[in-house]
Amino acid sequence: MSSPIQSGEPFGEETTREIIDRFHRDGFVHIPGVLEASEMQALRDRTDALLDDPLLAEEEDLGLHDRRYVQMHGEGDRPFILRNTIALDGIFREMLLREPILSLAEAIVGPNCRFCGQNVLRNQSGVAIERWHVDGAVHFPVPESVPRHDPRIRPPVLWITVQMALSDIERIEHGPTQYVPGSHLSGKDPNSQESPEFEGQGPVSVFCKAGDIYVQDPQCWHRGAPNRSDRTRYLMQSQYAVDWAFRRFGWMNRVPIPEDARVSASDRLLQLLGGRHPEGG
Repeated sequence: MSSPIQSGEPFGEETTREIIDRFHRDGFVHIPGVLEASEMQALRDRTDALLDDPLLAEEEDLGLHDRRYVQMHGEGDRPFILRNTIALDGIFREMLLREPILSLAEAIVGPNCRFCGQNVLRNQSGVAIERWHVDGAVHFPVPESVPRHDPRIRPPVLWITVQMALSDIERIEHGPTQYVPGSHLSGKDPNSQESPEFEGQGPVSVFCKAGDIYVQDPQCWHRGAPNRSDRTRYLMQSQYAVDWAFRRFGWMNRVPIPEDARVSASDRLLQLLGGRHPEGG
C-alpha cells in the first residue's frame, strides 16, 4: 500500500538563503504551504489512535529513562503529547525525510544532521505549554551584566525544531506558538513570564494554516499560547541536530528502532537515526 507521505522537493538556493537569513535574524521562520491535506489527515488520524490507546499510555519507551510514549496534561486527565513517534509507526519516520524540511535542516545544522526528537502535540481546549522557556537549557549563557551575545558573532546552532501545523491556527484563541524575536541571541532565559521582552521587542504569534511549517532555534524564547477555543490544535515536531553534537550526546535521545524498520529503511534514514542495517541487510 502506498504511503500518504509525499517526498516533496527542496527549495531553490535563493529561497533557502532567504529562509535561513530570517531564521538567524529572528530565531524562527514561518514557511507557508508545505504539507498536503492527505498527509495531515493521515498524521492526525494516527496520532488520535495512538494517544487514545489506553495500553500505549501505560507503556514505557524502553531505554529512555522511564519516559512514556504518551504524556498527559496536568493531573493526567487528557493525553497531550505523543512522544518518540518513530518507534510507533513508519508514517512518522517518513516525515523525517520529507522535503523541503530535511534540506532546510541540512542547510542550518549541516549536511550530516541527525534526528534528535519527534513528537506530536494535541492541544485540546485548555491544554498548552504556557510557560515561556528555551528548550533544554541555555546553550551559551552570558553573565547578567552582559546584555546579549556580541552581534558580530553568531552563536552556533546545535539543533533545531521544525514545527508542522496539522490544523489551522488562525487566531489567538487557537493557541498559536509565540516567540520573542531575536531572543535566541540573549544568552539568557526569558526575563519575564508575564511580558518577556528582548531589545524592545515583545512576543509575536505565529498564525498559520494547516500545512504551514515554522523552523525554530530552541534558544529563542517561546511558548504555546492557551487554547481558548473548541478546536483541537495539532502540531508535529521533528528535531535535527548537528552531527558532532549527536555523536557526543545522542545516547540521551536514541529511540529504539523496530527491526523490520531498519531492514527496509533507506541509507539516509538510517544515518539520520544513528543506526545501521542488520548484517547482510
